[in-house]
Amino acid sequence: MYLADGGGSSSPPEFGQRKLKVEPHAIPQTRAAFEHALDEFDAKITPVADDLPTRPWAGDPISSETSKAFNEQTSGKALAALKTYRQQLVGVIDQLKMIEEQYRQTEGDNEAMWGKHLRDRD
Repeated sequence: MYLADGGGSSSPPEFGQRKLKVEPHAIPQTRAAFEHALDEFDAKITPVADDLPTRPWAGDPISSETSKAFNEQTSGKALAALKTYRQQLVGVIDQLKMIEEQYRQTEGDNEAMWGKHLRDRD
């Protein structure tokens, strides 16, 4: 499994869509790894996401304005980034499920066929 980014460039990687290359035999383990990441995300982030926006801590106009500014400038962006990350995890899992299903329709559950691509390169 590796990320395909075009490689060979000394410039910093650009942000955006990357292609995940997975050998057929590794699809179930790869999907399980992403499902585990999603489970951990949901267990650790989802319960506290509502606590991210700060509330005026002193109950005065200054803390109210500071809290409002922080939420507008930081908290909202952080929540949006976390939401996007979760959506990406779900998307990868869905794609891996679809690829695995297509591969199983083609090759069946024949374990010998799942490793065929590795043997062909040897």
